[in-house]
Amino acid sequence: MRSARELVESQYAMLRQRDLARLPELYADDAFYSMPGLTVRPIELPAVLRAWSGAFPDLRTELTGLVETAGGVVVEQRMTGTHTGALHTALGAVAPTGRAVSWDVVDVVRARHGLIASWRSYFDQGLLLTDLGWRPEPAADAPLAA
Repeated sequence: MRSARELVESQYAMLRQRDLARLPELYADDAFYSMPGLTVRPIELPAVLRAWSGAFPDLRTELTGLVETAGGVVVEQRMTGTHTGALHTALGAVAPTGRAVSWDVVDVVRARHGLIASWRSYFDQGLLLTDLGWRPEPAADAPLAA
């Protein structure tokens, strides 16, 4: 039976190799993956990570910390990439900017019976969007600032 750490290492390897179709095999049937503004079932995860890989084709990760528990693992990492593709977020689409950016991510992963039960990815999406130069469009009916 695979440990949470082994499952996480497998998912990271699949992401590096862009072998995303097999990701759901790592997850329990009732599992979920969440990140700011989004929660998906394992079957939907490849599309989500393809979108991020498309927005940052040169995406790289650097492990900065790892803590294991009996039922899971917490991973700290620094993500770095160049924004050359559209990034679709819960706040709207961000057109390619060509900017190189880095952001910190904490992944909290729980495992059950050798499969991922939950994967929660935490990062400051607002800071990432600001670093990309994205500014939300004001709502058409928003009052004008004085």
